Amino acid sequence: MHSDERGGVGFNRSRSRSRSRSRSRGRGIGVLVALGAASLVALLGCGGKAEQTPRSEAPVASAEDEQAMESPTCPANASAPALPPGTEPAQVQLDYWLERVGAAHDLDQVLLSPAEIARLNQAQRVPREHFHAQRDLLEPLAEDEIARDIDERVLWYRERFASGRYESAAGGALPDELQADVKPSIRPSLRVALGQVPFRCAPVDTAFLAPGGNPNIDHNRCSTAHAQEPVEVLADWPGPMQLARTRYTWGFIADDAPLSPPLPAAQAQRFVRGPSVTLASDAQLDDALPLGRVLPRGRGDTVLVATADGVRELAVPAQALRSTPRPLTRRAFLEEAFRYLDTPYGYGGTGGGRDCSRLMLDVFESFGIALPRHSAWQARAGSYSIDVASASETERLFLIDAAAERGIVLLHLPGHIMLYLGRDQGERPMAMHALAEYKARCPADEGETLFYADRVLVSDLELGRDTEKTAFIERIDRITVFGEAPGPELAGSAELRPAAPMSAPAKRACRRSGGAELFVTPAQPDSGRPLRVVATASENPGPAAITLIDPSGTAHTPAMVQLGGPPYGYVAAIEAPAAGTWTAMFGDGDELRACERIRVRSRQRAAPGDDDAAGVWAIRRAWDQNAEDLYSVFVERLFDYPLDEDLTWDGFHHLVRDRDRNILYDHLGHGEDADLVLVPDCADLPYTLRAYFAWKLGLPFGFHDCNRARPGRPPRCEPHGENLMSRAELSTRSLSERNSSDLHPDVVAFARFLDRELRREVHSSSGRTHPDDDETDFYPVPLTRSALRPGTLFTDPYGHLLVIADWVPQGASSYGVLIGADAQPDGTVGRRRFWRGSFLFDPDTGSGGAGFKAVRPWSRGDDGERLVTSDNRSLRRRSPTPFSKQQYEGSIDDFYDAMAALINPRPLDPAAMQGSLVDALEETVSRRVTSVENGEAFMRARGFSTIDMPDGSRIFLTTGPWEDYATPSRDLRLLISIDTVVEFPDAVARAPERYGIRGSEAEIAEQIAALREALAAALAARRFSYTRSDGSAFELSLGDVVERAKRLEMAYNPNDCIETRWGAPAGSEEAKTCKRQAPAEQRARMTRYRDWFSSRKRPAT
Repeated sequence: MHSDERGGVGFNRSRSRSRSRSRSRGRGIGVLVALGAASLVALLGCGGKAEQTPRSEAPVASAEDEQAMESPTCPANASAPALPPGTEPAQVQLDYWLERVGAAHDLDQVLLSPAEIARLNQAQRVPREHFHAQRDLLEPLAEDEIARDIDERVLWYRERFASGRYESAAGGALPDELQADVKPSIRPSLRVALGQVPFRCAPVDTAFLAPGGNPNIDHNRCSTAHAQEPVEVLADWPGPMQLARTRYTWGFIADDAPLSPPLPAAQAQRFVRGPSVTLASDAQLDDALPLGRVLPRGRGDTVLVATADGVRELAVPAQALRSTPRPLTRRAFLEEAFRYLDTPYGYGGTGGGRDCSRLMLDVFESFGIALPRHSAWQARAGSYSIDVASASETERLFLIDAAAERGIVLLHLPGHIMLYLGRDQGERPMAMHALAEYKARCPADEGETLFYADRVLVSDLELGRDTEKTAFIERIDRITVFGEAPGPELAGSAELRPAAPMSAPAKRACRRSGGAELFVTPAQPDSGRPLRVVATASENPGPAAITLIDPSGTAHTPAMVQLGGPPYGYVAAIEAPAAGTWTAMFGDGDELRACERIRVRSRQRAAPGDDDAAGVWAIRRAWDQNAEDLYSVFVERLFDYPLDEDLTWDGFHHLVRDRDRNILYDHLGHGEDADLVLVPDCADLPYTLRAYFAWKLGLPFGFHDCNRARPGRPPRCEPHGENLMSRAELSTRSLSERNSSDLHPDVVAFARFLDRELRREVHSSSGRTHPDDDETDFYPVPLTRSALRPGTLFTDPYGHLLVIADWVPQGASSYGVLIGADAQPDGTVGRRRFWRGSFLFDPDTGSGGAGFKAVRPWSRGDDGERLVTSDNRSLRRRSPTPFSKQQYEGSIDDFYDAMAALINPRPLDPAAMQGSLVDALEETVSRRVTSVENGEAFMRARGFSTIDMPDGSRIFLTTGPWEDYATPSRDLRLLISIDTVVEFPDAVARAPERYGIRGSEAEIAEQIAALREALAAALAARRFSYTRSDGSAFELSLGDVVERAKRLEMAYNPNDCIETRWGAPAGSEEAKTCKRQAPAEQRARMTRYRDWFSSRKRPAT
């Protein structure tokens, strides 16, 4: 068993330390060593997973240490100065931090209400790996678990003694008590500690020491119960000792430990479950009840206090009491935390002090938040946490700052936990924590000094830099937040706490639920098919789960797929639901966001078919916000495949046949998805997605007939088709062979509508309509995360259409990604990432409008006979996708800068981002090497006979050898990639705040200059080679490629020699092996077309 997990709940050790020990003084100039991954703090209340030899009164020193101890300027250890290095006197004042934090935040904003705190505490008790919540001492005991825990702990100690890692202070050998097998008789008795009650880990009142280690470190000291904390005595134990537990730890206490008599049931309820109050400052009742003690509330302004004679009810001035729980605010939390500043450090509570995790437990307890005792568990006890173990220091700081925007932040590293205060006036991150010791480098680099701090203090995160243990910021592995939902900056890295358990609601409560929507599929649920429930929400619901109550009253919480957002989607399924009435709920504990009763039939019954006169399909609902949210969730889930899988599908129908990812699979009960064939091209895909969804749910759908865009003339459109057209109106031409007439009549009608109406009319210009045009199928939206939801169209200036399929949020150490889905002329469907070379944009609207567009909603007209669309004026008020011309009001750079900020909302490490762009350029060049050499091999095989070159814009899209071996499209993307890399320092200069760059103009300019130097060095260092015409290899760098960008504007023709295709300068040594050139007529046309490449703009097609 692992040393930090032996107790099951808060198995913590403590150590005593003589505070009268003589310590020489040294100069503290480095950063705190929070005792590393092997710290003893880790083995007690402050976590960790390994052991190390800690300091002792007479440390065993290496030769290097002895030399250091002999140096008067570099002692081996010393008492820490009043302020650790990097901390200024003002920074230990509460008012300083109230001012600093208050300048950026509302100090009185409620981060967690008492109701939210109650749900947080309930969620802590949901079982999960590597986490143990506080216990409810009134819940029934599981005696078999107690026996198992005792056996595991005794075996753990036996192994330690057998391996020589521990020895007994009383004689070295394994104590007899650990060799005996004791089967206690469990007779629980709930009492209250009347003073400090030490908990031994093993059933022996003897210290366990590590040979050669610190004799003051007792590995048999688990924790200490404080006065007025409930202690449940479980059994007598030979020794004489008692087996006991508190809400956060368990172990063995002396049989004469200061405890109250057993509590009657009513008083036990008050001491364990409250209501409780906290003693405010100046409210000490006696010496045994220090400030901040949490006590049961009595009648009126009284508290309950346990004594040796029983429980007393004491009157206390009302102003001296604070209710617990109470709202968590930044002001209240800082005021509570700073009450402990400069109080003694006590390993495991020794001497009445606090170690790092006990400090956090006590501060949070005053708000009614029940933290575990162990720091590693505390790091997972917040509203959410972020694993930053693999993040760079720069990324960690960005994440810490983003987390501080959302609430109270704890910083965990192996063996330690701290409260993040914020940045000081010099923008240095600072923290408060209970700290035993830290290391600092000595002057002239003579060695290191271990400084004994032994108190609660304020330090920066640089403490320990350049020492053996390294700085805090180098070792922080988890950020924990108590407060608001993560927001876009943290959405991709936050690990939300579990949802609190839910119970079956009353009918009235089910009807009054709000904040989310439930969708149930199939339309007619039955016990022979999976019952799927989809919850959607426009706003982030935070921790939430789908719970289903079956007809017998049993609750089910199936595995849930989480999507988005916004909007946010949650999908759960019961594979074989019992017949009867089910209740589906979505929420968190008592916060019921959505609720629905579901009738599950014993046999399958298809949804009623539509009458021919009703149209292609009947309208059963409107395009409201819930329908739009569900549509986005449908699209996202349909394309929800691992990002690193380069997948394509030979037709859209292969996507909708996926029972797991298509949330509408067989929704109508006609078996409609098994045989339906859908093969849209790039223009059809957005329409096909929308039509399929509308058909399944009975939503209105229509489309326009548009003419083709021409230079200077945007397309114009007029309404053409809609789902209300009768089936008799559909083209009488037979179905294509893709779909059989043997399908259900509703399926045949839908297929015919797509194949013989929709696909004949829509084309690439259907999406490139002018922004101001009202008679269109799409309208432009603002560049906001809520508006650019899955299902949104993107059209480039040259006729290609994509659909937003997914947003992969920015992670702790990874970049965000926007994923688009598109189709090709042959019907192949694939995905592509957003970047400047794949999502082409131009704000010029002279020939139409490119960019992101929402689907214009259709609805019944006043006559009820035909469908109509909303005009742009009315759509300006449509939330969250209002009509907006934002995309066209700035430059191309403005557009891509705005998108970059949405995709990566948190500041980026500029050096890392630049490196990733260089990586992408290197990959693009590497692929071009292969492509060009394939073309050269083809030309060689045909004796270098000239291949035909298409005219005009057809050089980008044609068939035959030119399509296979010329590289105009690839080279245009290469040129855009070169621009992106070369101009990256300029992008950083335009928005330094996006990259976490702070300082004066001169300081920012200096950092940008350093970035340019690093870019030049990286481009020069990345090298590749290609094979020249004579078979020899020639080496180039990425820097050479960048320098040749101008010549690469005319390097796509396979009729040219390979040297020309790599931009070899005329007359150079490299170009001497060139033996052929494209015909003069082709070169002349390439010269005419060169502007397309120099301007990085493909012609409209």
